[in-house]
Amino acid sequence: MKNIVILGSTGSIGASTLDVVSKFPEDFQVLGLAAGSKASILAEQIKNFRP
Repeated sequence: MKNIVILGSTGSIGASTLDVVSKFPEDFQVLGLAAGSKASILAEQIKNFRP
């Protein structure tokens, strides 16, 4: 299992990365998320991935 932190999780690359993580939950654990904007999307990501 790989532990990852995603900077810019609410942007297009961060969202795409989280999409991959959600498809392979046995391979990745999200330890942290960071975003400069879009707080409501970040809150939803926190609920889903529980970093």
